Amino acid sequence: LYELAIAEFRRVGTETARVRDIANAAGVVPGTFYFHFPTKDHVVFEMWLRNGRRFVERLVELVTEGDAADVARFLRVVDDAIIDVEEEVRDPALVRDTLGLVLRPPSGAPLDENPIGDVITRFFERAAARGALGASELDAEELAGVLLTAVLGALAAASDDPRERRASLRRTIDFFLRALAPAA
Repeated sequence: LYELAIAEFRRVGTETARVRDIANAAGVVPGTFYFHFPTKDHVVFEMWLRNGRRFVERLVELVTEGDAADVARFLRVVDDAIIDVEEEVRDPALVRDTLGLVLRPPSGAPLDENPIGDVITRFFERAAARGALGASELDAEELAGVLLTAVLGALAAASDDPRERRASLRRTIDFFLRALAPAA
């Protein structure tokens, strides 16, 4: 059901997609869809969670084994991981739907976990402890929140052209690199 729902969202848009059509494609009744996903938004939120797990897997090695002083490398991996997720989703409108649900999750969605924010926070904590971050009035968790908000906002506001989306994301990451650099 999940894969068929995502395919239908890509085909006609999340808003326009009908649960009945998704269920028919799966050979089940609509009630089966609702048993697994209370709403279409829950499918999109599930996509966010699945992509988030893969995103975190790419970053966790840098946090646990990497050089916490290399903030530029870490933020470039964040940038690359986001682009990879975008390319996998293959639909800027679906990405925007996802971003909207990150900011306003559907009722009953698991809100107690933020693995992406957690791994970025852990990196910033280690980087700050090593003196790799410039002076900031924000703690590591707040920095992670600001970074994620800026990145998600850049993606939400960007055009559908992949090159322009990539450039917008890169400019956002570059801004953070300059803002977080230790004073020379």
